[in-house]
Amino acid sequence: MVDLSPFTSGTGDFESRKKAAQDLAEKGHVNGCVGITGHGISPELVAEAFAVAKKLFDLPLEEKMKAPHPDGPTPHRGYSGTGRERAAAKTGGEMDRWDGLEGEEKITDYKESYEIGSDENKVQYNIWLPEEVFPGFREFTTKFYWELNKTAMFILDALIFSMEFTENEVESIKALHSGHDNQLRLLHYPSIESSRLKDQYASRLGAHTDWSAFTLLFQDTHGGLQFLDRASGEFIDAVPTEGVLYMNIGDMFQRISNGYYPSALHRVVVKDAGAARYSIPYFVPPDSHGLIEPQPSRVAKDGRRNYEPVTFEEYSEQMFRTIGVFD
Repeated sequence: MVDLSPFTSGTGDFESRKKAAQDLAEKGHVNGCVGITGHGISPELVAEAFAVAKKLFDLPLEEKMKAPHPDGPTPHRGYSGTGRERAAAKTGGEMDRWDGLEGEEKITDYKESYEIGSDENKVQYNIWLPEEVFPGFREFTTKFYWELNKTAMFILDALIFSMEFTENEVESIKALHSGHDNQLRLLHYPSIESSRLKDQYASRLGAHTDWSAFTLLFQDTHGGLQFLDRASGEFIDAVPTEGVLYMNIGDMFQRISNGYYPSALHRVVVKDAGAARYSIPYFVPPDSHGLIEPQPSRVAKDGRRNYEPVTFEEYSEQMFRTIGVFD
């Protein structure tokens, strides 16, 4: 675990922030994932978010389908039904140090989801349920979206601090993250029948990396989230712990850091087949048209540039063209 309260509290001095950033670098550098305490999101707000998610997914299908996710990736918003997305297909060329994905690409994820973004994003525009279907849903999730963005920006500060970037590099990286391209996802994994568990491709969510700079992850008490330990080649549990959110590095910050922070390979497996599972990831990508490239100071330390410049839009389009995600 890493305590980032020196960044989120607004009272941390230089030395406490430096110590927290070093701890983040030491632990996040290994597998690209870490549990975070002192993140600044109140337990009451998180509990309310899970209650809202449950109420949403308890709605009849015909009501949820009044805000349908369109066919294709744009906009990646609204409601998607169970089995529609294949997250394992999302992993592109960033995981070149592990070849244990055989079979993962055949997994059809057993989940339903609802995607929410900034109302100021006119490309990835929101698809809202009618107010009468779920009164207050839009208001709460919009508030929650921007509260999570505050924490995300503190975590970005900590990541930047840990890399010892130059002042110009810090300014350029921060300018890439306005918050308007972020994505809040509400997830429901229905219970799985015991007979289905005999299927080798039965899974909650197949192994994949995220395309974002990094992702914040909240999960309920049923667990199932796992990250790849690159040293052993085995997946390890991200144990649900009160007051802890998990953060995983995505493909974009792997590139920004020239590979110092690796993009975390993660999945969700069945821990309790008889129980439904809820989780809330919050994806923090750079703005679509901003140029993502290894920072010069890091390239100088490493002695080589490991990635070519790309925009998040170009990278996403390339991944969708190459591997696809939706059935």
